[in-house]
Amino acid sequence: FNGPSMSIPWMPKEVSHRLFERPHETINVKTTYLLSTAAVAGFLAREDGKRPAWFNRARLMPVSALTPDLQEHLANCCHVICMKVRQEVTNEHGLRGPLNGRPSTQWQAGLLCARVIWRALFSAAAAKAPASKRAVPGVFMAACEGLKQASQKLLTKVWREVQVQFTSKENKYRNMKSRPAWSVLEAHQFEVFGKDRGFGICDPAVVAPSSAGTKPASNLQDYLEEVLALRFAVDWMAMSMEDAQEFLDQATKRAYKRPVLKPKAAPDPVSQTLAALKEKTVDSFSLMWTDDAELRGVASLAIRLMDGLEGPSALPFAATFVGQMLLAMWKGVAPLLAHHAATGIARIAESHAAMGRLPAPQLPEPDASTSRTAVFDRVAASYDRPSKDCEELVNALPRGVLGSIIKAQATFRGYVFRARYFTKARAVAAYCKAVAWPELHPQLEGETVELASEKDKKKKSKSKMDKSGMASSKADATNLNQTISDFQPRVSKYLGGEGNTAKPSVSSPTNSPMHKMGSTMGSTKGSQMAGADVRNRAWPLPTADHRACADLFALYMFNLYRRKELTNMWSTLCKSYERGMDSYAELLHRNPALKPMLESIAAQLKRGSVVGYDKAFIAKHKKEPTEQQGRVKPVDADIFKSKTGKQVGTMGSTGQATELPKDKAAAASPGATATMAMSMKSMNLTVGEKPEDSEVQVTGEYLTNYLKEMDGDDSQFKDINAAVVPLSTGSSPPRLQPAESILKTEELNDKTEEARPGSTSTPAKSRPKLDTTFCLTRCKPIWLPIKAHRFAAYRAKVLQLLPQRVLQQYIDFEKQGQYSACIKLLESATPGSLNVLSPASMVSGKPLLVETVLQLIVGYSGLCLKNQQGAIAVKLITQVLDNMSLSLRDLHPGHRTVLEAYLFDTALSVCYYMPNDVTLADRSQSFFQQASERYLRLGHINRYCKCCLRAAAVLHLQGSKSEAEYYTQQALNKLSDAPVSSLLAICYHNLAVHTVVQ
Repeated sequence: FNGPSMSIPWMPKEVSHRLFERPHETINVKTTYLLSTAAVAGFLAREDGKRPAWFNRARLMPVSALTPDLQEHLANCCHVICMKVRQEVTNEHGLRGPLNGRPSTQWQAGLLCARVIWRALFSAAAAKAPASKRAVPGVFMAACEGLKQASQKLLTKVWREVQVQFTSKENKYRNMKSRPAWSVLEAHQFEVFGKDRGFGICDPAVVAPSSAGTKPASNLQDYLEEVLALRFAVDWMAMSMEDAQEFLDQATKRAYKRPVLKPKAAPDPVSQTLAALKEKTVDSFSLMWTDDAELRGVASLAIRLMDGLEGPSALPFAATFVGQMLLAMWKGVAPLLAHHAATGIARIAESHAAMGRLPAPQLPEPDASTSRTAVFDRVAASYDRPSKDCEELVNALPRGVLGSIIKAQATFRGYVFRARYFTKARAVAAYCKAVAWPELHPQLEGETVELASEKDKKKKSKSKMDKSGMASSKADATNLNQTISDFQPRVSKYLGGEGNTAKPSVSSPTNSPMHKMGSTMGSTKGSQMAGADVRNRAWPLPTADHRACADLFALYMFNLYRRKELTNMWSTLCKSYERGMDSYAELLHRNPALKPMLESIAAQLKRGSVVGYDKAFIAKHKKEPTEQQGRVKPVDADIFKSKTGKQVGTMGSTGQATELPKDKAAAASPGATATMAMSMKSMNLTVGEKPEDSEVQVTGEYLTNYLKEMDGDDSQFKDINAAVVPLSTGSSPPRLQPAESILKTEELNDKTEEARPGSTSTPAKSRPKLDTTFCLTRCKPIWLPIKAHRFAAYRAKVLQLLPQRVLQQYIDFEKQGQYSACIKLLESATPGSLNVLSPASMVSGKPLLVETVLQLIVGYSGLCLKNQQGAIAVKLITQVLDNMSLSLRDLHPGHRTVLEAYLFDTALSVCYYMPNDVTLADRSQSFFQQASERYLRLGHINRYCKCCLRAAAVLHLQGSKSEAEYYTQQALNKLSDAPVSSLLAICYHNLAVHTVVQ
């Protein structure tokens, strides 16, 4: 009980030592081991019909060894237990009216049934062992603690395995629909229950199951049911220990004859009858009280069945009975676990699997607040590798600081440990003392054990007699004055007095007036005699004053310790500075050219110490281009200024390119461009933009160079406008009635069929029949195409980078539609190789040229789709995506995120125009997940919604109508607070189309 494999923190050390070391207590340990193994076997075998069987791999007596009548009785009892538990976990308990102490939820009702049945089975089975009845509550709590620790550890392992098997965290081909083998889950179960905790189960890799089950492999539903079953087991065992602790407290009070708090008398007769029945069962540990008469009857039935086992093999057979009955209890809980697992799966989206983080299945609110595993997913996540920021922070800490943090954490964990287990340890210690268990030596034949309560009775009877031999009864009125005058007070040694060690004597020389006078006058002889008495007297025990002094002294010592730790930290910092200065001195000695730079820095520091560092450094580089220098802008300067123009300036950009006039672009100076780049930092580039310290924020010199190269066009870094469909103008075609529009479309289709080569002329078709089939064939979502960004400008720029001998070949290949050969010719560009399809030999340090080539390829893909060359477009976009990670290595993280989202979105558009390409269709969902994740990271809400609509259109063509409806609903949720726009109208239109088709 106190070893490394099964540590019980609340059990006193002496109790665990006697249980583990004394031979006469071995039977208690054996009983606990057998019944705990039976509980584990019942838990693992709850799905034996569906998965590989576990019960035959537990080291228990097989059921086939029982007699036929016992097997029949056991089967009937298991059926009753299963039906009772299933009834409790499937009923709506909140509809019964007043609770009156009954459980209010299905989860709590299932826990109550499990607690009552487990306690009854354990007590009845332990009675078959030649063990003392006093030991049953203690070993029951020990068994519950071992099972709870094992369940908690297995819960952590299983949840971490869920994140590995059903997400792309370690394998990009895994998702929510993965089917891992049962051996993966069985390996974790054996590692925890068998190897780590030492329960009696066999290795599943060695011992074959008796039945392989109906399901060849597991799925996400099975793993979530396993997680919920482990959460149920943890709550079950924790509440069972609380029930046993309450019994120990009551038993200790009854042993010492202390008053037990009784509840108030109930007004109604039914409650009074239940209270009377509860009083009768208060001394019985086996039958736990509950107001449910059916549950009490089920527990009594299980106990009577166990009482029928007799003989030397009664305990092994009782363990088998316990395992089978607990297996029936788990069968009854199965509908509850399946329901919560299905609810958890409904909350999981494909994006969770792509990010490698599935949300944990949640319990209803009343159960989640009282659960002992409310944050089990965070506990499991704490076993992962720490983040890069955490490692950098820990490595940057000085040596003295890390030790102090570890000590503070250890102190706090010790406090939490004490607060969590102190009451349980005190209850167990008091009970063991009251009932004199476990015994240090085996009890001899005919010997009776003297309990602690009997010893207290003897002490109380002795304390009734006075120390002088007189009974401490009422005082005698005849000599009351004489008694008062001769009374000598005796101060207890616990209050600093001498106690009973020194008896006062009236004839003692020390009480004489002469001795008192000598003591007052400071006689040397008297002081020597008093010194001898002091040396022979015992030291007084601590009082309240002593405790205050001890607290003050402890505070003083703690402050000394803190001063020592601060001194060590200061010493460490000083040594670090000294080593740094030595390193700089050595560097200056080796490289004298650094001396002028050092003198410049020293001059700046000297100036900062005089005028202030903020004025010397910060104000020198701070510019306010919108305000005049030396003039403070008042608070209400823009009080009457309209805010509409500012919002349009920041939110009204579209996905199309906006070019500056050529005369202004030519006249733009580097200083003006730099000023524009500085002002970009204070602009809201996107709807949900992150702060400036975000990794996707493009600022500084990189943004300045980009604006110079793009003539001030920064629309790539902004979200698009929600007006994705232009409004009707005077040149727009007139609107037609629905019937006329349908007829016109049919006529155009007929003309197209006749114009095809080889088609035979057919007579004019009659008007179509407007039935459901006709409407469904034309019920299609609106497609929002993605446009190439500045294709003409990028193409002209690329042509300027090619030598004259290569330029003509490039144009010829372009006319022939051989765009892959065109990209191959970019290896001969003047700055270096710009072939993004072969990034290994590509020039480095040219991020803006890389973007130019990628935008050119996007434009070529659109031309291929327009010219019915879909295969070439698929090949181009696939090669770009496969080599994208290397070709974008020199780009800013924010710029790279923008381009990756744009390329994945383009690939999704190619999937729409090429529905027959199976390879590309299988990757369409991956394209959407990658693009949408980057749009959300950038805060481009409108781009994200358009991407959702494109993905829904692709899924609609592939036949996945429900997934298309889900993605459209995601876009609609993002636009719930947005104003009315054409994007919102298209969302509602496409959602209606997906719904109607289904």
